[in-house]
Amino acid sequence: WSRLDRNLRGELGEQMTTAPRRSFVPTEAKTLLPSAKLQELLSEVAPGESLEPDVEELLQEHADEFVESVVEFACKLAKHRKSKTLEARDIQMHLERNWKIVVPGYGDDPRPIKKPHTSTTHNDRMKAVWQAQSMKRGDTLRKR
Repeated sequence: WSRLDRNLRGELGEQMTTAPRRSFVPTEAKTLLPSAKLQELLSEVAPGESLEPDVEELLQEHADEFVESVVEFACKLAKHRKSKTLEARDIQMHLERNWKIVVPGYGDDPRPIKKPHTSTTHNDRMKAVWQAQSMKRGDTLRKR
């Protein structure tokens, strides 16, 4: 996947340097984080505080830009897997790999994780080491 990430980042980097960023969201629908919700969130985090209008606008713009960038990159992932439909797993993969954000309920990978197989010889050696360490701890406790 790292090669895929590098390729997609390269494509995004080229697009950002060659073309101005365009918005896919109409101006009327742009406020993903309305002022009332932002004030509600602020009152939960820091009661009694308020935001200046410029700061509020900046936070709203960043929220909009974040969502746009996530959707844009997730669309590239969907296109890479030759699909015309954006799925939750595309957004999930982008958020987890590029932003280290795990969305509860969507982070469960249906594919089981295989545990590395250890040989019985290795297990026997590790058991002997653990026993030796526990005996050493027991001896040092008795000497005190």
